[in-house]
Amino acid sequence: MPIERNEAILPPDGGIYGNMLADLESVVEQVLRETPHSGDDSTALLRILKGVPLETWERCASTYGLDNWLALPLQHGRAEAVAKMLEVQQRLAFQRDHDALTGIGNRGYFNRRLDEEVSRAMRSHTELSLMLIDLDNFKQVNDRYGHACGDRVLQGMAKLLQNSVRHYDITARIGGEEFAAILPATTVWTGVMLGNRLLDSFRKECFTCNGEDFSMAFSGGVSTLSLLDGERKNGACLMESADKAMYEAKRNGKNSVTAALNERLNKDRTSLVHAGEKQLLFAAVDGE
Repeated sequence: MPIERNEAILPPDGGIYGNMLADLESVVEQVLRETPHSGDDSTALLRILKGVPLETWERCASTYGLDNWLALPLQHGRAEAVAKMLEVQQRLAFQRDHDALTGIGNRGYFNRRLDEEVSRAMRSHTELSLMLIDLDNFKQVNDRYGHACGDRVLQGMAKLLQNSVRHYDITARIGGEEFAAILPATTVWTGVMLGNRLLDSFRKECFTCNGEDFSMAFSGGVSTLSLLDGERKNGACLMESADKAMYEAKRNGKNSVTAALNERLNKDRTSLVHAGEKQLLFAAVDGE
């Protein structure tokens, strides 16, 4: 049963309702992709949403037109088997989607969410940016201090990245020392400003291994869906564009964040920050 998404609903205003709607959309889209068309047969689709009271669901259903979805309130005292099944399901899903070392998303999770967010941005005609990060000279850390020290650097980068973005942005470790952040409703310029703020914070981090203190830096690349030609507006091409920008930063001396630009944006930088993006830029400095 496809969900009619209200295009006026943007991620920054969604809250619990927006998250719930995105979750339901993802389930339906996956079923539609993987299930052959079978005529007019109806299918009952069950998705357990832990911790959502019935009255909350009813408000969400009324707001987003989800009247065809059925809510079955569960009390753990009366449904111990269902509660146990949910607990195991969530644990296995977390292990499947998250990097064991850093606790943020892994490459498989990143690939899946990138395709979902590109599809969502295309349908709602909203912006979507992707930031790639590659730690500079990371091999030297492993060679000099050992892999245990290198692991602490990776964990530090992951924690800093996770704490620097909004709750609906998507972070992942997608390679050995490579990280990514999917940024909905974000322009390329805001993505670069976030990357520079993140880089400045990472450079100030002090790592201590074998009695020595040292600091690190990274090279970053940011690309945006609107920069791509019509036939190339997909996750793979967005990834390719951000990757090229990141390696341009590497070639230019590392320790910087580069935007993937086209000719139009090189000439016109008048729209640097959208009103809804300010939360992203200042998320990392709330405690300062």
